[in-house]
Amino acid sequence: MDAPRRIEHRYRVRFDEADAGGWLRPSGLLRYAQDMAWRHSEEAGFDRDWYTDRSMHWLVRNVALSIKERVTHGDTLTVSTEVIGWRHVWARRRSEVRRVVGDAGATSGDVAAVVDTDWVLLTVTGRPARVPGEIERYFSPGHTFTRSRVVLTEPPDGVVTLSTRVRPLDLDPMGHMNNAAYLDLVDDGLARLPGSQRIDRPDCYRVGYVRPALPGSAIVVSSWPMAEGSIACRISNDAGDELTRVIVSQTGA
Repeated sequence: MDAPRRIEHRYRVRFDEADAGGWLRPSGLLRYAQDMAWRHSEEAGFDRDWYTDRSMHWLVRNVALSIKERVTHGDTLTVSTEVIGWRHVWARRRSEVRRVVGDAGATSGDVAAVVDTDWVLLTVTGRPARVPGEIERYFSPGHTFTRSRVVLTEPPDGVVTLSTRVRPLDLDPMGHMNNAAYLDLVDDGLARLPGSQRIDRPDCYRVGYVRPALPGSAIVVSSWPMAEGSIACRISNDAGDELTRVIVSQTGA
């Protein structure tokens, strides 16, 4: 296992990853960060088969996405990943996204986005798993972190809702809705808010995943304004069980 503690790879923003304005959707940044986490694990010798043989897997519990500069279709990006915090059965990864510019293919030096992702290691029964020593020795940065928590205000009367179902294309190899797919639902829900409540191109998403959305299940996205400049989104199943909490804001970063 000779992979470095920090790796980076290049991605080109594909046509289908961009919105109607040509800008990369926020969910695309989460997909890059997730792919980089798995590439790093695989390069270190811990691929999906390695985890399957030991009846355990990593699951995303929290995401903090900060968009500092918009990127568009056709842009080439460098995306990095490294573990920046370790806590019992938890690991926090940070991905930095930078645009590649110039004929020489150098990066601009400016960070376009930062994705902090809190992963938890679970057994096949869904209980926290003891992290194998070889993983901790390789990835632990030697310091801990404070877990992120997303706390929403109570929804007001007349909250805006969107009803849909988990589609096959939303599923990942774990057999449930991919963490990035939730962000597409959030953006869809935000677009349904009255004009006076909307945020023009939010640049901060704080996401807390409570329980997975399963194939074909009905889900409801509820959105409402919180403090000035922020919007709450709650994704639930048709039984009213909370699946995901999200706070969206515009910081002007």
